[in-house]
Amino acid sequence: MLTITYDDIVTGAIPGSAAPWLTATFLDTAGGVNITLAPGVFSPEFITSVFFSLNDPTFSVLEPITSPDIDIGTCNGSAPASTGPWQFCVAFDASAHARFPSSVTFFVSGLSESAFVFNSEGWLSVAHVQGISPDCSGWVGDYIGEGGIAPSNTGACGSNSVPEPGTLGLLGLGLAGIGAAVRRRRKA
Repeated sequence: MLTITYDDIVTGAIPGSAAPWLTATFLDTAGGVNITLAPGVFSPEFITSVFFSLNDPTFSVLEPITSPDIDIGTCNGSAPASTGPWQFCVAFDASAHARFPSSVTFFVSGLSESAFVFNSEGWLSVAHVQGISPDCSGWVGDYIGEGGIAPSNTGACGSNSVPEPGTLGLLGLGLAGIGAAVRRRRKA
């Protein structure tokens, strides 16, 4: 059995819950592999997509597997730069976001757990986390450096936040006080 733990930051905001933010478990069965995704993020955070690297770069899902909530197929380049190549991805429809982060298991024919390998960029898999406060998202993954933060980490987002009106008022009063003190000094 293969287990992938998503405990490395790829880029964007860092989820508020503790790592691992997602765990993927692979179990070979007759004709394919069962994949179980168990998120470690808590509401309002949720996983929107997961990208995998395979040892067969020519792998193609001829007919993408689609359930009411999950789209499984080949990837279309929407993962962060410098993390690919990716041959296989799972995307969760908006209707699944309310139920995910509960675990989900699905079957993929024609693959085995040994097909999932680290790619040329050093990533085994990456996942997109949405809903990181305040209105941010980020990418997490399993990096070959295991346990550390990947060099491409950009830190938390939200640095463009607007100060509260009370904070601006206090700042204005402080500046007015400094201006009045300077005026009094000049008159004296």
